[in-house]
Amino acid sequence: MDTLLEIFKLYGTQISALGAAVVFIFGIYKFLVERKESHFWKEFETYHTLVKELVEPPSENGPLYLDRQTAILYELRFYKRYFPHTFRMLKALKEKWDTPDQHTRLIEELNLTIDYVKKKL
Repeated sequence: MDTLLEIFKLYGTQISALGAAVVFIFGIYKFLVERKESHFWKEFETYHTLVKELVEPPSENGPLYLDRQTAILYELRFYKRYFPHTFRMLKALKEKWDTPDQHTRLIEELNLTIDYVKKKL
């Protein structure tokens, strides 16, 4: 017991500094882990909202808005984690949408996004 008190008397400042450093590093680690998890769920929600807005009209039997759809197709390029799903989904949409009466601008953006995602896979 006396030896322990002597160690604290001799190295008290260093032990305190080491303890503070450990607490500080643990705090940073915890912050980064929570931030990464928060980003994961935020990205999840945003991606699924974009997909919903891409394929679902704003109201029942309502028209889809071409400008919004082309913007969504462009934005899907920034969700790298979802590229395998995005690629399969866009190929299926291309088969469904590639008809003579469909807007060519939408099909062009669809093709550009498919090409982009395919290169990144």
